[in-house]
Amino acid sequence: MDRQRVIAQLRRAAEEGRLGPHELDQRVAAARLARSASELSAVLVNLRPEPLAGAAALGAAGYRPDDPLVLTGGFSRERRDGVWVVPPFIRAHAVGASVRVDCLQATAAAKVIDLAVQPGLSPVLLVLPDGWAVNTDRLGKGIGAVVVKVPREPAPGCPVFIAHGNVGAGRFKARPATRLERRRQG
Repeated sequence: MDRQRVIAQLRRAAEEGRLGPHELDQRVAAARLARSASELSAVLVNLRPEPLAGAAALGAAGYRPDDPLVLTGGFSRERRDGVWVVPPFIRAHAVGASVRVDCLQATAAAKVIDLAVQPGLSPVLLVLPDGWAVNTDRLGKGIGAVVVKVPREPAPGCPVFIAHGNVGAGRFKARPATRLERRRQG
């Protein structure tokens, strides 16, 4: 990752109101001190996504922090899969049934996807294609479990989910496609 490109991204984010002046100064300083690609990419983690045209302009859920795409497993499971666009803001709440967010045929609307996990009793499953990543540093376990079988840092051009909140008594699992899922795709 190029240091000047990262600093330019940070400045653009500040101009768009996605980053305050104090935080901009801190992140630019960290970018200048970074000694590895992972330290440099960490400067961009948890940066609010860029505003988008298209679905966002139409008022679709998931394109503003105060209006996330809400996936709730209440009495029946909730599932997003197939061909779809993953918005920048998602809230998953597996109350009594599972929530499955399958991104194998999806495209991401942003480089950073904010995934708020609310406590529940059932599992939240995140299925990611190759190159996509998830960071669970801000996700509490409660009495549940957090299982991550995908990278923490995305491949170039791929998005990263920033999972935060608490799994409660449920479970959060992020995994790649299984052999069967890969066969079905292609």
